[in-house]
Amino acid sequence: MEYPSRLRLAGVASVAALVVTVFVAGALDPTVRALPVRARLSDLGRPGAPGALVFGPGLGVTAVLGLAAVGSWWRAATSALDRAAVALAGVAFLGLGIAGLFPAPSVTHLPALALGYLAGWTAALLDGLRLRDAPTGRTRAGRALRVGAAVVALLWLVRGLVAVTFVLSGPTSALLLPELATLALFGGWVLFRTRGGARAAVTTGGAGPGVSVAGP
Repeated sequence: MEYPSRLRLAGVASVAALVVTVFVAGALDPTVRALPVRARLSDLGRPGAPGALVFGPGLGVTAVLGLAAVGSWWRAATSALDRAAVALAGVAFLGLGIAGLFPAPSVTHLPALALGYLAGWTAALLDGLRLRDAPTGRTRAGRALRVGAAVVALLWLVRGLVAVTFVLSGPTSALLLPELATLALFGGWVLFRTRGGARAAVTTGGAGPGVSVAGP
């Protein structure tokens, strides 16, 4: 089953909106630098920040477009694991949208953003696990998702150690890298799902009957 073209476009547009939001808001804010990495994406949306008028609304647009795509994925899903990944994608987009609606230092912002990160990472990982038993060719996509999820987890682990030990002289040091990596993994996965659609259902010995395979 192919997704309707307008909903396929919504998935691509959601990633484009996210990329533009982060890039433009970051470019407008002279305090954000890739190195040394002592910044948080949340800082881009703080009231009075140069990129605030871009960051908050941009995350909102990303969420609306992403949830439209997620609706089509849900209708096309044919397995419990596939539906779980799709549901987590919906939570991720919702978390990003709420984080944009309630910028830092709102008490709602950090939990919403953290939920968005965690749900997006888990969605990509679940699809990576689901594709282990997919037909030849799609297993490579699953492997890439699993490796990407592992790299992101490692970056967050390093960030946690830095926050505890202050090795890089500040509690926010190295925070930007895992945030960007998480969004990159989730965005890449969204494009993967949008491009491939739910083209076929296959039966494999390891995954059980009726496993939906997504991918190019």
